[in-house]
Amino acid sequence: MSTLDEAGLTAFLNTIASLPVEKRVKLYLKTRAAKSAATKAYDDQVAQFDRIMDACQNSMLAEADKQGVTGFRTPFGTTYADETARYSIADGSAFYAFVKEQADLDFFERRVSSTHVKEWMEANGGILPPGVSVFRERVMRVRKAGK
Repeated sequence: MSTLDEAGLTAFLNTIASLPVEKRVKLYLKTRAAKSAATKAYDDQVAQFDRIMDACQNSMLAEADKQGVTGFRTPFGTTYADETARYSIADGSAFYAFVKEQADLDFFERRVSSTHVKEWMEANGGILPPGVSVFRERVMRVRKAGK
């Protein structure tokens, strides 16, 4: 599948609705396969870049530790050692009890679990929990024909 310039793409998009449904399904599946292949190629290339950058970072950190410094100043750029902390829940019961005791919900991010809301609605006659809104989008899905 070739890439079009913006004008060519717009002209092509304007012809899609006039195609028979059979050809639109075929085009959709062909485009999805091409997108998947392009995404895989992109992801593979990014993974290689990440490995190279990780090797550079790890070796520079080891060199800084060896020299007893926190970074390097070079004509190409300056490095500095940094630390990132990531937190996860190790004991859910203990953490939830702590949050309840503290009455501090800021320990949580403001995101609702779609799965839990859907399950709650199914168990409660389709009613949304108070303070929750829903956005629905109707789309057409396409499945590849079985062999």
